[in-house]
Amino acid sequence: MGILFAVLSALGYSASYILVQLGLRKSKSHNGDFLSLFAAMITVAALYMAMNLFGDSKTEEFNWLGILFFASAGFFTAFLGRAFIFMGIRRIGSSRTVAIKNSAPVFTVLIAILFMHERISLWGGIGMAMIFVTLIEQARYDFKRPLLASQTDNKVGLILSFIAAICFGIGQAARKQGLVYFAEPIMGSLIGSAFALLMFILIRLSKRDFSFVQKTELALPNLYFIGAGVITGFAQLSFFFSLMFTKLSYTSVVAAMEPIITIILGIFFLEKEENITLRLGVTAGIVFLGTIIIIFTGK
Repeated sequence: MGILFAVLSALGYSASYILVQLGLRKSKSHNGDFLSLFAAMITVAALYMAMNLFGDSKTEEFNWLGILFFASAGFFTAFLGRAFIFMGIRRIGSSRTVAIKNSAPVFTVLIAILFMHERISLWGGIGMAMIFVTLIEQARYDFKRPLLASQTDNKVGLILSFIAAICFGIGQAARKQGLVYFAEPIMGSLIGSAFALLMFILIRLSKRDFSFVQKTELALPNLYFIGAGVITGFAQLSFFFSLMFTKLSYTSVVAAMEPIITIILGIFFLEKEENITLRLGVTAGIVFLGTIIIIFTGK
C-alpha cells in the first residue's frame, strides 16, 4: 500500500509540473507560485473538512513537536522547493528540472540512515545508487547542450533544480518525523501547505510587492496554475499516506519515478516545447529500473 501511494504521488507531481509549464506559456511576468500554493492548500483543507464531516472524526493526541516538523516540511517542500522548481522549469523545461530534482531521495535517505536509524538492503542500495549516478550524469550532460528557443538559462536552471532537490530531500525527512510524533497525514499536509503559504505572503509583504501578486496572479487567474495546485495537493497527501505504510527511504526513492512520468506526459502535452531526447529517455528508464529494484528487493 505504501508503494502504491508513492507511485500516485509521483504521478500527481509529474502532472503538476506539466501544468506549470503550460501555464508559463501564458504567464511571462510570474511563475504562479502563490496561485498554485493557495490551490494546493484549499484542496487539502477541503479534504480535511470532508473527512471530519463524513468520515471517522477520531484524531491523534495533539503534539507540538509533530506540528513543528510538519511546518518545517512545508517550508522546505511547498515553499522553497516548489519556488526553485518553478524557476528551473522556466529556464530549462519540466523534464530536465524534474530529472535533477529527483536526486532528492539521496539526501532523504542519508538523513533517514544517519538520524532516523533506518536500514536499507544491499539491493535497495544498488537501486538508489543507479538512480543517483544516472541523474548526476544527465545533469553533467545538460550543462553542455544548447537550449531550446523557449528556454533561457541552462546552467542557472540546473543549479536551481539541484537546490530544489536538496530542499525536497530535507522536507521529505521532516514529513516522516512529523508523523512519528503526530500520526495525522492530512493534518500534516494541511499544516505544511498553510505554513508555506504564510511564508510566501510574509516575504512578499516585507518586500512591499504583494500588490504585484494581486495584479498578476489574482487579477486574471491562470487555470493551469490552479490545476497544478489542486493536483499537487493530492500528490502531497499521497506522499504522506505512503509514509504511514512504509519506510521513508523507500517512499522517497519510489516517488523518484517522476522523471519518466513527466517525459511521457510531456510527449503528449508539450509537443515541440519539450526536447525529448533518447538520452533523456534512457536516463528516465534507468531511474525507473532502480525504482523497480527498490520495490521488489528493498526490505
